[in-house]
Amino acid sequence: MHSNGHGHALAPLPTVSEFTNDIVGRHAQTGPRYKRALTLLGFLFALGVVGFIARAVTDGFDERRPWGYFAATAAFLLTTAGTAPIIVIGLRAIKAHWRRPLVRLGELYGLVTVLILAMFVVLLFLIPSAVDRRTMYFQSSGAGLPGTVGRIFGAPHIYDLTLLTALVCAAIGLFWASTRGDKALLAGRGGKAVGKWWGTTKQWRVTTVGLGLIGAVFFVTVVGFISLFSIDMAMALVPGWRDAIFPAFQVITGLQGGLATLIVSAYVLRRFGHFEKYIHMDHFWAASKPLLAFCLLWFYFGWSTFIIYWYGRQPAEQSVMQMLYFGPYEFFFYAAFLLCFVVPFFTLIWNGVRKSCGGPALAASFILIGNLCDKIRLYAGSWSVPNNLIKDHALARSDVPLVNYPDVFDVMIVVGGIAGALFIVLWMARRVPIVSLWEVSEGIRLRVVRPFLRTRLTVLGKPE
Repeated sequence: MHSNGHGHALAPLPTVSEFTNDIVGRHAQTGPRYKRALTLLGFLFALGVVGFIARAVTDGFDERRPWGYFAATAAFLLTTAGTAPIIVIGLRAIKAHWRRPLVRLGELYGLVTVLILAMFVVLLFLIPSAVDRRTMYFQSSGAGLPGTVGRIFGAPHIYDLTLLTALVCAAIGLFWASTRGDKALLAGRGGKAVGKWWGTTKQWRVTTVGLGLIGAVFFVTVVGFISLFSIDMAMALVPGWRDAIFPAFQVITGLQGGLATLIVSAYVLRRFGHFEKYIHMDHFWAASKPLLAFCLLWFYFGWSTFIIYWYGRQPAEQSVMQMLYFGPYEFFFYAAFLLCFVVPFFTLIWNGVRKSCGGPALAASFILIGNLCDKIRLYAGSWSVPNNLIKDHALARSDVPLVNYPDVFDVMIVVGGIAGALFIVLWMARRVPIVSLWEVSEGIRLRVVRPFLRTRLTVLGKPE
């Protein structure tokens, strides 16, 4: 046994061969827990599809209000699973060593963008054109109306869909580039052809550069799409709601939600997948620090958006506050504030809680629940504004819609959408090892145990 430098004893470091044989052996077997989880998630996903069909048959696509929870589910998946790859992309860019066992989880969650794309196509049928509406596109058809001269073709549908398609392609490209070496290793051990991958130094260099470039594209597209999604699918649907900070606030919620998704997934993988040998307390301790920072950023950006309306007190701003904060959706606002900031902040400020596996995972679980409440507040509320009011300059207090309580179809859609995302991750985890073989193997080669005074420490080398 040796120490990690903080007084915690760790198991002896495995060799590359031992690690590879262990992960390949685990990947070749399908345990009963995996089969039960995949079956349950598949059933819930199918139930969500049934709920979607029932909603389409009973309510159609003429009014947005019945689809508020569907939009909230898409926004929740976008700011949790859809942003999880950003975390591993950032950690890979700064060469954070503790990222290695978690990289594949983030890349698997990136494939959930395919489901988000399918849901977004449905949402496009419910969003009217930006013509003669007060949106970020500033266009109008009349000479006496404010806006640009002429019309911006296809706004907002074409531009949102193009950006999301680029995001999906970047997510798939990131997954393909990162798993190519692992797939070749699995195929070679099974006696199959490995295609054009030989594992040469040039191929690994191309892979490393490619991951950096694709990661940059993913970062730009996901930040841009979250911003456009929050504007076109929420803010532009509420007359008088003008907030330059709101898109950035939604990006922050995405970074917080993406990291929380990785932490909870790592805990489940360690606890139920028996990966204690590779996912240690140090990984949760390291991840808890940026999670605490994101909690503070959530409060800062949330307060910055709120304080403008609180002190402005214009009639239009009062209507927005009534709808989103202190009116029909005040429960969801208080729940989001408590679960995304107060509870995780006062949990993670204690060093003893951060230096554990369960503490950061518990705080991350609260954040995910709070994120869902926040999306219900924003999208179920904004999608309740009738079509005949969204072109107005402001929303009167008397026109603030009542709370849109979820019915059985909404519950099926929300649960089914989340289950569908997890189903995609678990199903694809059977195609590639859930722990990256080449990333962790590289980390093992960079580690060595050296004596120091009365203990032994793990020394990390720099890859370059």
